[in-house]
Amino acid sequence: MPVRRGHVAPQNTFLDTIIRKFEGQNRRFIIANARVENCAIIFCNDAFCAMCGYTRGDVMQKSCTCSFLYGPCTRRPAVAQMAKALLGAEERKVEMSLYTKDGK
Repeated sequence: MPVRRGHVAPQNTFLDTIIRKFEGQNRRFIIANARVENCAIIFCNDAFCAMCGYTRGDVMQKSCTCSFLYGPCTRRPAVAQMAKALLGAEERKVEMSLYTKDGK
């Protein structure tokens, strides 16, 4: 079966619906693909990019653990909790210190 690309490829309406729903609520978010090894980021909205100081190109395909936002005050136990929750596909509330591109 030939690979279809560009405007002829079928659209993922589920992701489009999620993006439209949260985009209008002044939220900062990413969407990741849980089926790949590092849960790569497949979408980040403009508000997330503005918050962290990275461009969309910088963020795409990075791990959804957002390790690129870790800094000196990011607690390692919190990082481990988040990684464990992602591997186990369970909901967990974790408080973490994350940093913008310029270190703030």
